[in-house]
Amino acid sequence: MSGICIFIAFSAYEKTRRQAIGVLLQTLFPVLLAVLAYRFLALSPDGPGSWSVVLAIPLATAGIFWAVPYGKKQYWHDLWAFHKPRVPYLDLSRDGNRNKPFMAILPGQSPILGLGLWLAAWPCTLGALAMSFWGVHHVLNTRAVSPMQGLFVLLAPTGVAIFSKGRKLFLIGRRHLGMVVSDARFIRAGTYVLYLRSFEDDRERATLQDQTWRGGGIPHPDGLSGGTIGLVTSSRDEEEHIADAMRPVGQLIAIGAPGEALPFAGAVRMYLPEESWKQPVRELMERARLVALSLGSSVGTVWELSEALRILPPQRLLLMLPGTMSREEYEAIRENVGRTLRALPESDRNQTWRSGTPPPLPDYPLEGPEANPVAGLIHFPEDWESEFTLTPRKDLPWRNLFTQLTRGLRPAFDQLAAYEDRTGRRSG
Repeated sequence: MSGICIFIAFSAYEKTRRQAIGVLLQTLFPVLLAVLAYRFLALSPDGPGSWSVVLAIPLATAGIFWAVPYGKKQYWHDLWAFHKPRVPYLDLSRDGNRNKPFMAILPGQSPILGLGLWLAAWPCTLGALAMSFWGVHHVLNTRAVSPMQGLFVLLAPTGVAIFSKGRKLFLIGRRHLGMVVSDARFIRAGTYVLYLRSFEDDRERATLQDQTWRGGGIPHPDGLSGGTIGLVTSSRDEEEHIADAMRPVGQLIAIGAPGEALPFAGAVRMYLPEESWKQPVRELMERARLVALSLGSSVGTVWELSEALRILPPQRLLLMLPGTMSREEYEAIRENVGRTLRALPESDRNQTWRSGTPPPLPDYPLEGPEANPVAGLIHFPEDWESEFTLTPRKDLPWRNLFTQLTRGLRPAFDQLAAYEDRTGRRSG
């Protein structure tokens, strides 16, 4: 009955069915799972070691930790009107593209192997969960009268370890299945988010998102769940969470590192000649709906930031501040970018700058480095007065990088939507 009322209320306020489903997953579904788990516990005739109890607690917990972030994702993706009318980001109809395949395969990439790894990960993870449940059940119901029986105590932690390896199989499989676009001409202007970062960031952001205690980097224990929390909250890496958060604006597109044998999961990748990459990146910036740049001190990243400030309107630029960046590194980036922009001749300066003066980055907004992949977001209103939005830390098990980013992206998305409504343009 409550679900029907939510659907009626959302229809009255012109919200979508997807948003209503997202609200239900965040509210009623966790309550329902908690009630069912309680009923299993209350009605179990065999005491705390019964199969119903061993299964009820971790499965209900995992279901809640899946439902809340997934519901947030459904609501977030339909909260914005960027995708209406929906335009595919790949343009396969142009005459110049017809005789060239739009997809490329990297030397280390095998879609068949990727599909096989993805399929193999399911029995691996599910079998590991069954092993964990069996081990917990055996410990609770059987007295160890011999050393051999005592070995059953190891079933639960062994299952958790195997489960962790199985999750990594999913990730490797997705990397083999990742899309690589052969040429920038296939990407339709105004339908994508260009993701710029230092290539060194790729390996750091290719690890699975793990739960941590607030204020530190200590892994959050799964306890008796046998790793089930990890299945639903940590099954994607950081770049995949960034792609999910940017999805309302468009497909995440990234330039891959030269010589890369296997693409990373998350963004659709394309590869440019190492000796002539600046002009294609500049053109991709101009045709992007949004440019999301992760701050870094490498020469290439500093050039990309300087160029984005030079050619983009302020509403189409978003900067991500890594939590590990120190004050000294940040100040060095500010100085390098400011010096580069001030040296530009008047004719090359951004026409949207006030009085032709390069906009400065804000002061270092953190107390110090912290264990947070993206500590905050910097966006620029029309007057180029930078604004910083802090992203919350993962203080609850169902929070991940996606839920962190959505709370910080609202001001940037609001001003981008207003800019597009006023100008009628999806890029530039």
